[in-house]
Amino acid sequence: MSTVFSATYSPEDNKLRLYASSRLDADTYQRVRAAGFIWAPKQELFVAPMWTPERAEMCEELAGEIGDDDTSLVDRAEQRAERFDEYSDKRAADSAQASEAVRRITDGIPLGQPILCGHHSERHARKDAERIENGMRKAVKMWETSKYWTDRAAGALAHASYKQLPEVRARRIKGLESDQRKQVRNVEAATVNLRVWTHIQDDSATTLKRADGTPITFAQRAVYAAGRNSAPMGVYSDLIDGKVTPGEAQACAIKSADACLARAQRWLVHFENRLAYERAMLEEQGASELLAKKPRPVQLPLCNYEAANGLDIPNMYQRGEMIHYPQVAMTQAEYARINRDYKGTRVVGNSHRVRTAMVRHSLVCVFLTDAKTHPAPAAIERKASPPRIAPPSSSRRVDDTPAEIGAMRQNLRAGIAVTAVPQLFPTPAALAARMVEVAGIGPTDRVLEPSAGTGAILKALPAGADKVAVEINSGLVAGLTRLGVSGLRIHEGDFLGCNGDLGTFDRIVMNPPFKDGADIDHIVHAVKFLKPGGRLVALCADGPRQGEKLRPLAEACGGWWESLPEGTFAEHGINVRVAMLVIEGGA
Repeated sequence: MSTVFSATYSPEDNKLRLYASSRLDADTYQRVRAAGFIWAPKQELFVAPMWTPERAEMCEELAGEIGDDDTSLVDRAEQRAERFDEYSDKRAADSAQASEAVRRITDGIPLGQPILCGHHSERHARKDAERIENGMRKAVKMWETSKYWTDRAAGALAHASYKQLPEVRARRIKGLESDQRKQVRNVEAATVNLRVWTHIQDDSATTLKRADGTPITFAQRAVYAAGRNSAPMGVYSDLIDGKVTPGEAQACAIKSADACLARAQRWLVHFENRLAYERAMLEEQGASELLAKKPRPVQLPLCNYEAANGLDIPNMYQRGEMIHYPQVAMTQAEYARINRDYKGTRVVGNSHRVRTAMVRHSLVCVFLTDAKTHPAPAAIERKASPPRIAPPSSSRRVDDTPAEIGAMRQNLRAGIAVTAVPQLFPTPAALAARMVEVAGIGPTDRVLEPSAGTGAILKALPAGADKVAVEINSGLVAGLTRLGVSGLRIHEGDFLGCNGDLGTFDRIVMNPPFKDGADIDHIVHAVKFLKPGGRLVALCADGPRQGEKLRPLAEACGGWWESLPEGTFAEHGINVRVAMLVIEGGA
């Protein structure tokens, strides 16, 4: 089954479109691509970005003729915008899907969640952190791609409307007229070359000589007659070097001139058709006056009058700036003796001109004492020229980035923080809220969190309290600074090394490290920072050593000890028995 072709041309966008009924064979496809056609899969056609004689010949060879394209530029822009909107919707759906995947993972591991070093969940948590970062990158990229296609759709419609404006069409016509004049010159040059190379004769038998006796060869006469550039590339050198005969050079030059002439004439026909179309469209829009030639500017009168204090004249190189020129009086004879390169005129007040000259290396105004004088004309206000219509801008002026995508960008810039901290057991949110409730923190209380970790307890503290957090791990300190907790002061260091530098506190809420009885040392040390009448609420391991050391300390001052249910820290993949104790400060 042979392939059936059809071709169309649209003068609105100056593009050729080639349609094929079936897949092209390899040779035809390569020829079409080499001619500059591009395959448009959504439209199922080959499109050339602009008309050229070679592309038109390709279409005529395959399709037989080139028909008119019935689709207008605006209709085609609307179809294009619909395709772009479809792309945008697909990428927006991909972004939403990636965002949902990130949310599902972050429900189990908050961004920046530290990982227990050596714990059995470490590898799983690190894998989750990697999935979070990849998902965030995909969500942001897909949203940006969606916005790109949305902007492309708006730009396609705006560009089509812009191309239809009468002022833009008039400028396009003037550009086509300029291109037409160039092709007229090409036709004239090709015609001259063709005539010269056709009529030149090889009369080497009757050798011509110059005045000095040296012979003039056929090649030199051809070059003198038609010009060196009239011969095709390389023919001139081959002729001089004797690689081709004069007859061969002549035949090659005639063939080249014929091809150039035919190509230029085809361009001329194309420009005539386009100009006829554009002028008809401009006339239909009722704006043919835009093609009228602008009148030549009228030269302002040259006036001669005396200005004792000089003249203020606009700076021709800096808009809005004035330059003061002193005035020098001289006779017409003295002025005539000044070299013409050092004389000129300047416009004053947009109403007249005055003479200027270089005198002693300075530019001055000239008053001719023995010439007719004129009254100084009044200034004329310059009329503002109409603003030039600029192409529609494709830049996004309004930042309509969703808050979720913006937050993902910020997290990606900072990096997905994964900090390995030995024996860190982040406090579950529900337990942190209960500890704060038991502490009974008032709006004027000063609160200490001596083992801040990831800030789970800090986030549960009321907004009005003055808060101090102590954390030894620098990676966790960086995360605490990003929490945005009001009234928080962070001290980086070992809490057991702090003595009187932190002051005393009304409330202390803490979840200390448990390893090797460290919770006992931390809680006993924290009691030293408790004000009289204050309260300390802490978590510790529910073991025999803690029961022996800490339980009596809590019960002796009116506090209490509560063993928490098993699985309190199960959400972090650990099963450790934990107790909560309350210590009341003495009088």
